[in-house]
Amino acid sequence: MPDESTITHVRSGLSDLSLLDLIPTLTPHHRPPLHLADWCALIERASVEPVRGLCSIPIRHFKTETTVHGIIWLLLRHPTWRIIFLTHSHEAAEKWGKRIRQIAEATGIGPERGWNKIAEWRNSAGGGVVVMSADQSKIGYDCDALVVDDALDEHDAEIQAKRDAADEAIALYTARCMKEGRRGPVLIVASRFHPDDPTGRRLTRTAVEWEYIHHAAIETHCNSCDKLQQLGAAVCQACGGATSDRAFAPDVWPLDELRKTRAELAERDPFEKIWWGQYMNDPKPIGSDLFREPTFYSSLPEWNFRRGFGLDMAYTIGDGGDWFARVAGRVYGMKLYLLDVTRHKIHPHMIESTCKRDMVTFGSGPFFSYMSGPEVGIADMLIERGVPIHYMPARYNKLVRAQRTIRRWNDGDILVPEETQAPWVRAFVHRLGCFRGRETDRDDDEADALVSLCDGIMGGVAAEARPKTLGAAYPGMLGTNVREPKDRLAF
Repeated sequence: MPDESTITHVRSGLSDLSLLDLIPTLTPHHRPPLHLADWCALIERASVEPVRGLCSIPIRHFKTETTVHGIIWLLLRHPTWRIIFLTHSHEAAEKWGKRIRQIAEATGIGPERGWNKIAEWRNSAGGGVVVMSADQSKIGYDCDALVVDDALDEHDAEIQAKRDAADEAIALYTARCMKEGRRGPVLIVASRFHPDDPTGRRLTRTAVEWEYIHHAAIETHCNSCDKLQQLGAAVCQACGGATSDRAFAPDVWPLDELRKTRAELAERDPFEKIWWGQYMNDPKPIGSDLFREPTFYSSLPEWNFRRGFGLDMAYTIGDGGDWFARVAGRVYGMKLYLLDVTRHKIHPHMIESTCKRDMVTFGSGPFFSYMSGPEVGIADMLIERGVPIHYMPARYNKLVRAQRTIRRWNDGDILVPEETQAPWVRAFVHRLGCFRGRETDRDDDEADALVSLCDGIMGGVAAEARPKTLGAAYPGMLGTNVREPKDRLAF
């Protein structure tokens, strides 16, 4: 075993290298991953900044191998750091734990005697690496830096409970990630199997801005200005020049081979779920053609409008319960402008105060909701207490009820504020994109509230009542199945 002076010499020599140069130095059969230069730069910044980084690139482009070398690069500069490496399964954790330890042993920051295990090792300075799967509990471990590699595999990504568990594990260790009173870096590298995966969820959050490095296997570039274009665009939006498709890293996977791979996958998977998730990093599960890109507005029209709210009520704050969701909006002509969207886990007795607060904030208006079963009893109680709830019988399944709302959204007849004006828009649009209309889904409450508002205030598949909002009644609201409060507010 080398003495301390030899270790120090080796460590100091390697620590002078960039990550791109360190990789072929420690693993000679690897070339510098120049196509991952932006990800390598972010890892290097993690040595001096509490970065929050996300990386999604096509499979088989050496992103994990580069990242585990990045762990060693960080330890060479901070040998006292305790780094947690989290992945999707025990088998994967064991595999990459062996690889990380193997690389570390070639440097001066590898394990010392007595602390040389796959799942956890330490060096003579007290730093080292702990590897685990997302469902393992290592709550007692210190964490100076967190590295996550594919917290979900392609199977677990389809199960919401698994997505929730992986997200919770990442959030837990992110909260524990600190050194000497300062936040530590968090780096997440993952293939995109589902739009609601840990990467997708972090892109919707606003408390901390996550830096997102992402590339598609095939990209469309302008031949004149070389700017990246929307995939398949024939003309550059900036200069009007012609475009062409290119491979992200042609020396790793050439364009013609990628096209052959896509054609081969399409024979087995006509929806191209694997292609869009693992190669293009733009996950499009079956049903992703429901709610498409949003239509934004920068200011509200100045003429008369109708006002209303859509509700989806929940009756528990437990982990398995649905969310109470509310959508507030105004109708100008035949277009619905959304003002605000919220969701909470609250007890039934708080729904009354929440609705009354909304009427103070946005003005009086009816609350529309598709209901059945016990929800109707709560609605009757709220009506008696002055909340103008107009409930509609939930006769059809969610997907059928949503059809008219989906069409209005995709036609641009439902508008949301620009993201700079409303921080809730990003998460709301993200969850709409995940809507599949399945009765078993647990994260579609905002979509259900939007459907209730659209059908109630504009007319829809199952709305059959005739409430008024700001005066005149309007088409699509026929029948008498909606309950009115005794002392009805004038809208």
